[in-house]
Amino acid sequence: MLLEGTIVNLDITLYVRLGETGLCYHGDTSTTVAVGGEKTLSPQSRRLIEATKMALDAGIAACGPFKPYNGIGKAISSVAREYGMNIVKELGGHGIGKEYHQYPIIVQYDNDDAGEMVPGTVFTIEPCLTEGSGQYETDPADGWSLYSVDGARGAQEEHTVLITDTGVEVLTRIGKD
Repeated sequence: MLLEGTIVNLDITLYVRLGETGLCYHGDTSTTVAVGGEKTLSPQSRRLIEATKMALDAGIAACGPFKPYNGIGKAISSVAREYGMNIVKELGGHGIGKEYHQYPIIVQYDNDDAGEMVPGTVFTIEPCLTEGSGQYETDPADGWSLYSVDGARGAQEEHTVLITDTGVEVLTRIGKD
């Protein structure tokens, strides 16, 4: 049972099959929402969600043609430090294409990994911030749901982005943006 004010992450993946070719492409996005709506959020949950959205925006702002991939993790880490939160390091962004969770792997924390963004590359940025240690367990019933081992709250936000010749385009943003 979900109680009013509880925060829940909704992670949505869409698969598209191209005719009879058998080729399949996917898109990926997620957001953290409050059960019962924004008015039900505690100040702590509101701050956690705000920090995670800001981390996602910072990660997107670090993108562009021939920029280093590790700039994304550095930007996300900066926001997490500013808010006094930790990053769930085992989770990260990934390439989008014919395979689910393909290369490039996008590290969401401060790192020195090599590699730069090339126009035409499509990948996700998906910071997961927590008020706790960042350690989690996977639910054995569904093999997917994650629960923090220390009972701390976490939030995740995700967008799929395309590196263009002139910058970055967010492919999963809904609204006037």
